[in-house]
Amino acid sequence: MDELDYIIDLFDDADASVASAVDRFFVEKGSAAVSALNARWRNELAPVRKEQLAGILSRQTGQFVLRRLSEICAQSEQGQECSLLEAGYLLSALFNPAVSREEYNAAVMPAVIAVMAETSDDKTAVENLGILNHIFYKRYGFTATDPFGMTEDNTLIMNVLSGRKGNPIALSMVYFIIAQGAGLPIYPLCFKGGFVPVYEEDGRILFNINVFHQGEAFFENKISGMVKTQAAAMGLDIDIGEPEVKKDHSIIVMYLEYVQMLYANGGGRTVQLLIDDAIAALGSERFLAPEQDEDEW
Repeated sequence: MDELDYIIDLFDDADASVASAVDRFFVEKGSAAVSALNARWRNELAPVRKEQLAGILSRQTGQFVLRRLSEICAQSEQGQECSLLEAGYLLSALFNPAVSREEYNAAVMPAVIAVMAETSDDKTAVENLGILNHIFYKRYGFTATDPFGMTEDNTLIMNVLSGRKGNPIALSMVYFIIAQGAGLPIYPLCFKGGFVPVYEEDGRILFNINVFHQGEAFFENKISGMVKTQAAAMGLDIDIGEPEVKKDHSIIVMYLEYVQMLYANGGGRTVQLLIDDAIAALGSERFLAPEQDEDEW
């Protein structure tokens, strides 16, 4: 019996000091402990023991994800870029603790490596964008689904990676993950109610990217009109304010806000609380909350 087995056996101990020691073990070991617990659950054959491990895995994975999201927020506040590759795994594990880091990496890294291998600093931004778009849309076949239809199949990251289809926010999230993982300077240009991916170099926006039209490049002055046209189709009159390039962690916040809408009606109280905690762990910045007024932007 190894250390993890002893820790698992202590989960049912009613002693508060023992419970504290168990939690401390997972805090100190971090991702390695969660991965080991996931592997132990997968390999367990006894139904009762497997069910017990599933409960432990769910709790510890959720706590690990919330800790890492808090760290990402702190890094962002210090001006450091977060890893969207890491965030993609965290968000996948948050909603499905059974997802292992190995499964996630197997789903996303081939595309990242392909983009990394074919793009370079010697190529122009337009050339690198063309390579990214060819790999993303043609080679891997990613497509956008109905923007008004939100389901787990087209919203959760692992489902989008496996099915190659996603609603606007989920498809954009995967696009950002692959682009950033390959080292391309593509960031969210945020405004009230949404964002547009942009290609930025030396603090200057070269062009904006329409993820829903094969990654087509367009200029910033079209953003306001595009958003207003889409809003008008829904019977809305929207003032998007002044668009601003945000840190990568902002796209994580927006993704969680969209997922929050998905589960708002019928997702279960436990899932809703988990999403609330995840959004809170990323700080106070919000993008989609209807009660947000202009003074907060």
